[in-house]
Amino acid sequence: MRVRDVALEAGVSTGIVHYYFGSKDEMLVDALRWAIGKPAERFAALRGDGDYVRVLSMLLEVSLPHPGVLYDEYVLWLELWTAATHDAALRPVCEELAADYRDELVKLVHEGTEAGVFRPVAEPAVVAERISAMVDGLCFRTVVGYSWTPLERVRGLLRAFACEQLGVALEDLPEIQLSRREQTS
Repeated sequence: MRVRDVALEAGVSTGIVHYYFGSKDEMLVDALRWAIGKPAERFAALRGDGDYVRVLSMLLEVSLPHPGVLYDEYVLWLELWTAATHDAALRPVCEELAADYRDELVKLVHEGTEAGVFRPVAEPAVVAERISAMVDGLCFRTVVGYSWTPLERVRGLLRAFACEQLGVALEDLPEIQLSRREQTS
C-alpha cells in the first residue's frame, strides 16, 4: 500500500493524506481498525439471536477473501504483518487487531457451547484458536495466489474443519451467500 495509491483512489493529494495520517503505518492501522470493527458489531448482534450455527457460518463466510473489500483487507493484514516484523512498535497493535477476531470467535464458541449447540473437541478457547489459525493460513494462501487454495476449496475446508472442531454436522451448517454490499462494506 502506497500513500500515492490511497490519495489517487480517494481523489485527493498525497499532502491531504499525510495531513490526516502521520505515517503510512498509521494509515494502515486505521484502515484495518475500520474494516475489523464493522463485522465485530454485526456478530455481537447476531449472537444475541441464539442461532449459533448460522452465526458460525456467517463468520466463516465473511472471513473468506472475497474479491473486493474483503480481499483488500487481507492485503492490508499482509502489509501490517510485514511492517511489524521490522518495527517492534507495531507488534502490539497487530496483536490487538488480531485479538478482535479471535475474541469474537471465542465468544461464539463459548456461548454456543453453553447453549448446548456446540460440542467442541477441546476447550472452547483452544477450538477458537484452531479455527482462527486455519482461517489465517488458508485465506492468506488464497490471497497470495496458491493454485491449491481457490476460494471455493478454502470455503469447504474451513466449513468442514469448524464443524469437526465444534461437533456440528456439516449438513446443518447453512450456506451463506453474501450480498455485494456485505462483500464491500
